[in-house]
Amino acid sequence: MGKTIINVSNQFFEMDGKEGDVLYSFTGTNAKGFTKDSVLYGKTINLSELYDTMLPDVREFLFGGEFISIIDKRECKSGITDLVNAYTFKKYNITIEYVYNKINDNVSGKPMTTDIIFNELKVKYGITEIDWMYLYNNVNVFKTNDVEILDYMANRIVSNDIHEYFVTEYNLRTVGGAKKKSINFIKMEWNNGGNKDMVLCNLISSHKVWWKYKTENINTNRGNIRDYDVLLNGRSVTEVFPVYCPVFTNLRLNYTGIDFDGKSNIKKCSEIAGYSDMGETWSFASIDRIDSSKGYSYDNIRIISQYANTLKNMGSNNQIIILGKYLKNNE
Repeated sequence: MGKTIINVSNQFFEMDGKEGDVLYSFTGTNAKGFTKDSVLYGKTINLSELYDTMLPDVREFLFGGEFISIIDKRECKSGITDLVNAYTFKKYNITIEYVYNKINDNVSGKPMTTDIIFNELKVKYGITEIDWMYLYNNVNVFKTNDVEILDYMANRIVSNDIHEYFVTEYNLRTVGGAKKKSINFIKMEWNNGGNKDMVLCNLISSHKVWWKYKTENINTNRGNIRDYDVLLNGRSVTEVFPVYCPVFTNLRLNYTGIDFDGKSNIKKCSEIAGYSDMGETWSFASIDRIDSSKGYSYDNIRIISQYANTLKNMGSNNQIIILGKYLKNNE
């Protein structure tokens, strides 16, 4: 029997099955929960073919913008699986979870988790053909236990400009994942023997993420400067987030949050800061108040090195100027 379109708006097919296909008749006890006006009622459906039709739609739903437009609404408290099931039910009159359980002979009806959806998409398209970073960058919480996906995303993050210097100079790299006490970590290594297990969300993916971490802690008194777009105010990212410290221009700013040299790097900063003929090293990027007597506001902050900020915090601007003059006159 050839394919027969049951409903022009739903691509369900009545057909003879091939080896590996799962045919399912929505009659009798199998039709429980389906009313007679359902497009499935009384039909024999090739669930395997239906599932293969659903997956491209699920991919488009998750990564094409529709899912983000729904999840972005504050009143929406549903997760990925709930919304995917609702989407497939609306389009096909049946959920992908239902179809997945039938073709995998899960008699008890196994809940379809986010990781199952991700794995099914990964198997069908290959890991590099799915824009995992799109979801990661657009949802408040991204959860997966799939080490391959985590490692792939970590490598994508490490390839951005924030990490470029450290990838080149220190051979910063990811070396797979690890699970400890139900938490999934990304294993990071670099050439001086350093290593660190990091949760993916702690791996800084952009200057915007760095700014979020630096201003979200209520104990930093930076609540007034959290809005990244207001911070930029039409300026380019490099205008606001310099590559080198404006005070000591041979100190490269480290926005990664990873300490590549430990405490010894403070000594390096002390030795070369301000001496262009002594090469360069790095210092963590730091939010500096231009006038330390005032609070944090968009017009009273700038990004400098943590090393310079530490020196500055030892006294007021006037005190530092007086100290500088004294040292200059007594060389």
